[in-house]
Amino acid sequence: MKRKNLVNGMILAFSVIFIRYLDVHVYDMNLVVTLILIVVLIAGLMKIVDRFPSLEEPVGKRAAMITNLTVVIVIFLCFFGLNL
Repeated sequence: MKRKNLVNGMILAFSVIFIRYLDVHVYDMNLVVTLILIVVLIAGLMKIVDRFPSLEEPVGKRAAMITNLTVVIVIFLCFFGLNL
């Protein structure tokens, strides 16, 4: 697995958490606006990630598993801790 794949997974998770936080706690947005913001944020961040050649290097299975597990735990903690 490449580092870029891990970063893209983190981008997906944290974009959803960020937009959901804004929707719930800052400003109540329409569903269509929320979806458009999520898509734009994810696409923009993935375009930025594609510009870094150092993210093409492979990552070990253990590091990938630990990173993915950490992302999942953070997602659950954010959704339950922040009442999203």
